[in-house]
Amino acid sequence: MTHSQPAVLLLAFGLLGLSYAGAQQVASSPPGSKQQVLYLNRASSGQHVVATVGQPIEITLQTIGPGHYQAPQISCSAIRFERFAFAPVQNPGGPQQEYHFRAAAEGEAQVKIPHSDSNATFTVTIQVGAAAGCPPALHPSIMPDQANTAEWTKAWTNLVNDVQQTFTPSLPRLVAVEVELVLANPGPADDTLIMTLFDAEGQSLATASKTVKVADCAHVRFAFGGLEVSPGKVYSIRLSGGTLFGWKYVVGGYEKGSASFNGRPLLQDARSTLLFRTFGGT
Repeated sequence: MTHSQPAVLLLAFGLLGLSYAGAQQVASSPPGSKQQVLYLNRASSGQHVVATVGQPIEITLQTIGPGHYQAPQISCSAIRFERFAFAPVQNPGGPQQEYHFRAAAEGEAQVKIPHSDSNATFTVTIQVGAAAGCPPALHPSIMPDQANTAEWTKAWTNLVNDVQQTFTPSLPRLVAVEVELVLANPGPADDTLIMTLFDAEGQSLATASKTVKVADCAHVRFAFGGLEVSPGKVYSIRLSGGTLFGWKYVVGGYEKGSASFNGRPLLQDARSTLLFRTFGGT
């Protein structure tokens, strides 16, 4: 372990102008369920599909080779991201990931799920009901939630080990997590960092990755797309990467969580916390 300065970034969603070109219905769950699930997979990429308001949507993606699929990008609040999970049965060729969404309101949205390596970005356009536009009233309100506001005193820890920070959200959706980093060692001009969100039992709920440049590492934001969380329950974020960057920490700090290093307290003789902030929504 070894040892620059805050700037609050406002989170915004850029809406894409989309056109509808012959919607296609894709396989749903068998009759008899409350509402049929719209099932999509890699073969659905590039398609236009239709859904009804309230319908669950499940996208299952299998990585071929190295890497993994990342946090989804949604152009319009007609589609709402609910949760992420790894499939219960895995293929040794690469991780199989499940993304769960819901058709929230009439409109049309493009869903993109990028890949961290060589697999193509998954893209699908979903029309909910008859309306083709995006309902502006449904754009989620995004606001700061949890934050470690303590003043940094030059301490940082590496990202090669299992470094985690617990936090307790007060809002029901996690939109993004921002962390404060420092250039720790000489090396390349950038590094790909992976953030993983865990519940209190240590189950992985979602991952997000980002290529971070040395020139722009002070505040780095990872998007989780409005993932549903339970206010008042404890969650944990883990940041992984190479030796280029360090994650800033302080003694004391944020009171609703703490930092750990390879499963133990980051500091043996004092409570410590990593510098972060979360953005949530309703």
